[in-house]
Amino acid sequence: MSTYISVHTEKLSEYPMTALCHQNAPNLTLESPACDAMQNLDLIHPTTIDGNTGLNDALLILNKTYMRTCLVVNERNVFQGIISKARLSSSYVLKVAAKLGLKRDDLMVSHVMVPLVQLHTVPRHTIEHSYVGDILQTMQSAGHEFLFVMDKPSNKLCGYFDLIRLAKQVACPVRQAKLAGTFSEIIDSLWHHSEI
Repeated sequence: MSTYISVHTEKLSEYPMTALCHQNAPNLTLESPACDAMQNLDLIHPTTIDGNTGLNDALLILNKTYMRTCLVVNERNVFQGIISKARLSSSYVLKVAAKLGLKRDDLMVSHVMVPLVQLHTVPRHTIEHSYVGDILQTMQSAGHEFLFVMDKPSNKLCGYFDLIRLAKQVACPVRQAKLAGTFSEIIDSLWHHSEI
């Protein structure tokens, strides 16, 4: 005999679907709480892609899942970086191919992703007391395309911000001053951001 009991259910059709949809897309302003704009990894399991995936397959996955970004993992499912549809569709890909002496079709996601070493994070408790404008200012002034949020006691990634998505949500132009340490990085930054 089972020790489990059945729970009471109700017909989903009795609830207004439009009300549910609006909860997922709040009207954001620069004064909105930053948490409202964060891609919350606690609520929505992130779409992941293997770094050894070809670029055409990666674009197909992003299109099929209606996602703008995807977390990149290795064969052991360890987080390696992040890729966006904008980056995959830009001429930045051709520049990387030329730099590596490969054809575009020979490139993998790991060649063009934003790698872990270039990503930054802020603690969750900081986000809880910040506004969307604060996050936008932080990302633009530091040149971050993405900004991850870390739950400090557990050292667990709990979300991230996507600069382009955030700027579109609040109808604010992207003014990104990417910090570069070498002349090559300056050229890379100018080349990539001209596509966005």
